Amino acid sequence: MVLDLPAGNIARRDLIKIEEDKSVYDATKMIVENNRGSVVVTRVNESIGILTERDIITKVVAKSLDPKSVKVKDVMTSPPVTIDKDRPLREAIDVMNKKKVRRMLVTENGKIIGIFTLRDIARHMRTCTYCGEKIRSILQSEEEPEPYVECECGSGYHRNCVETVANCVNCGKTLVTSVVYPEPSETFSG
Repeated sequence: MVLDLPAGNIARRDLIKIEEDKSVYDATKMIVENNRGSVVVTRVNESIGILTERDIITKVVAKSLDPKSVKVKDVMTSPPVTIDKDRPLREAIDVMNKKKVRRMLVTENGKIIGIFTLRDIARHMRTCTYCGEKIRSILQSEEEPEPYVECECGSGYHRNCVETVANCVNCGKTLVTSVVYPEPSETFSG
């Protein structure tokens, strides 16, 4: 089962890092340019914390502070919430719920090596938005992964269901460019 997988299996290793003495403005630019929700904060190449979009909103923007004059170290979350790469994903989810965080840093021998978010977890626990059945992912090694279609809004669909539904159930966007309808003689009513 996916929840029994080691947390390190879903962690992204391409961390975006910033030095603690940089400005929140610089960190925000990095977050936007890299399309991420956070940056790992470092001190002399040692990871010491995390700065999230929420930190920026609640600790800088909501207080009308100037992001160019506020240092990352003054608003980061430190120490960050972490879990060892070999701990099961279910344990990571419990910690995330208890600590009320949306992202988890993953460690190996005490060093931060990766990160995953609630969205990453959801991506690996997919169900078809149309039929409600599970979509087998690449993480489920006991079975071959299923091809699927993901809408821009994040809704996932089995390939066969996409041919039936054509437009996303959640946002209405077109999922396919062509739908083949059966001839009347090929249907039960035909």
